[in-house]
Amino acid sequence: MRLFLVLAGSLFLLGLWVLSPSQSLVDNNLNLKTALREPVTTSTSATRVSKVVMNPALKNSSLKGTDIDGMYPVDESGNLLFSKSIKYRFEYFLSTLGEFPLEQVLQMVRDDIQLNLQDPARQQALDLFDDYIAYKYALAELEGSFEAGASYESQDIQKLRFQLQQLRDKRREYLPSEAVDAFFGFDELYDDFVLTSLEIKHSQQLTAQEKQQQLKSLEQSLPSEVQEMRDETTRISHVFKLTQEMKEQGASMEDIFDYNSQEFGQQAAERLQVLDENRQAWQVKVQSYLADKQAILAQEELSEVEKAEKINVLKSGQFSQQEQARLPAFELMHKE
Repeated sequence: MRLFLVLAGSLFLLGLWVLSPSQSLVDNNLNLKTALREPVTTSTSATRVSKVVMNPALKNSSLKGTDIDGMYPVDESGNLLFSKSIKYRFEYFLSTLGEFPLEQVLQMVRDDIQLNLQDPARQQALDLFDDYIAYKYALAELEGSFEAGASYESQDIQKLRFQLQQLRDKRREYLPSEAVDAFFGFDELYDDFVLTSLEIKHSQQLTAQEKQQQLKSLEQSLPSEVQEMRDETTRISHVFKLTQEMKEQGASMEDIFDYNSQEFGQQAAERLQVLDENRQAWQVKVQSYLADKQAILAQEELSEVEKAEKINVLKSGQFSQQEQARLPAFELMHKE
């Protein structure tokens, strides 16, 4: 089996980055980790935090009944404190894209800031959100330049590292350095650990004993927060495998929900159930597309150009640009 599947398997357990290369390893695992963690609490450096006022529009969305994720910490002078909780707050509202038009979603975030903050923190948060949206647009353009290769070899780890560096440069182009550190600092540290681990594991120059020694040294050099993330990822991987085995053995959704409730609590189990349903819907969507694509390829009366045109129309009609970026990896895995 080609190295691609080894990489894909490793990265899947660490965040599915290979399926959406414009995001960090940690960012791509954010939905799952958000489902498992409790609502964000303020940093001890913040003397006070924003209010938590629900935007009325959310009462008619899929977020109805959920706790608002994140917050806007401020210091004693009323200035915004850069924190990852701000990013969680932004993304909480941005997750409704598709339910509401883009402009309405953006306005919901601005309204949320207006409702919960006073100047100077209010204007600082509005400016930061504008920068964050500009970054997200640039991110979409960058994603379009990340093309999946026809084959996957060992040098792809270096390709992943290069793409991550492009992503980091893009963050610093659009966001203040303090915001980059707060929003992505931990993620970037963890990404480096993951890719360095993969480089060691797949090195052709190291013996098995040398690999083991270098991996041990790498793990011992990790900051405590990265070690905690690694332990959490291992636990999530274990739970995922176990629930998959439960399904294969005929366990009902209620059985799996009960298990997740015992492991993570009822609220987390409810969020995990939604994520699992979304994942299954995506798999069905991809499998349907691949079947339709194969039917087009089997039409002998069509030229290669005509087949390509039909496939492009099929793809554009079923997937967004961001989803299309994930398809090559799925197609390769289905070929194995």
